[in-house]
Amino acid sequence: MNILIIGKFNEDSFGLHVAETFEDMKHKVFRFEPGYKYKFNNAFNRKFNNIKMSLYNDFFSKINYIKKQNSKPLLKIIVTEKIDLTIVLHDFLLPEEVSIIKEKTKSPIVLWFPDALSNFKKSMFLIAKYDFLFFVDKYIVEELKNDLKLNTYFLPQACYPKYHNKVELTVKDLEKFACDIANAGNMYPSRIALYKQLQKYDLKMWGSPPAVWAKDNSLHKIMQNQVVHNHEKSKAFNAAKIVLNNLHPAVINGVNKRTFEIDGCGGFQITKYRPIVESLFENDKEIVTYSKFDELIEKIDYYLNHENERKIIAEAGMKRAHKDHTYEVRLKEMLKLIFKV
Repeated sequence: MNILIIGKFNEDSFGLHVAETFEDMKHKVFRFEPGYKYKFNNAFNRKFNNIKMSLYNDFFSKINYIKKQNSKPLLKIIVTEKIDLTIVLHDFLLPEEVSIIKEKTKSPIVLWFPDALSNFKKSMFLIAKYDFLFFVDKYIVEELKNDLKLNTYFLPQACYPKYHNKVELTVKDLEKFACDIANAGNMYPSRIALYKQLQKYDLKMWGSPPAVWAKDNSLHKIMQNQVVHNHEKSKAFNAAKIVLNNLHPAVINGVNKRTFEIDGCGGFQITKYRPIVESLFENDKEIVTYSKFDELIEKIDYYLNHENERKIIAEAGMKRAHKDHTYEVRLKEMLKLIFKV
């Protein structure tokens, strides 16, 4: 099958894992990256590129000439290649662009939206002619299905065992990554507010520094200011006694990509409770959840002192992630829904 994927393909990204998994499944993949193209080589470049990306999205992308120039590679693909399926990995396309792809390819076009409700922004997908809409939050699925009669489905993200697996740690790795609590990702305000209350623990946060307006000097010691990918991410998760995955408040009944990556890497995970978690992992056997701050502290203190229980739960979680929560499993489910086979 010839599959066109429209998304961002940075290292260890959602888009890259989807594309590589389809290639692993022996499909022919055409990649198109919309908008401003950038690479995060280091923390400084990441911030500088974010500024340039914002300028592009807010101003330059609205200029007709630039829009037409950027669309040329996409038009070339859909005109010269036989595309059997188009998958858009965020709200990247204008409604008219979706219609053009449908008209030219004569094949299904679907959206797989990987973010929370708070990132809907213009919500162009609501009036675009997508054949299927996949979301990682079941609340979104139900709201759009019940209120707008859209063809929505719940499809969470996943792990990619090629990279998200357990790695052996050297003495040097332990010197760098070992700690009580770790996580990797962005330092958004709700995470900052939580971590400020956890400073009695040896905590390491891997990722770029927070935005200037969100900086808090009291968290300076926990910020590693280094983005970790693939096996480096696995080292960070395995060297920590606990990987704390606090979900964004806008995630109402879903989980983030990190949920599956932590377990896929063999890390011991404590995550914020959402009802959907119970259909994905067995609570207290493959993952540990908390509902309130006091419960989180109670579980952190308990599991820091029960190494054997941590290992048993982490091992079970990894097996479950590699069995039921890989991108291959997700994409097979998607294809089954779309093509009824």
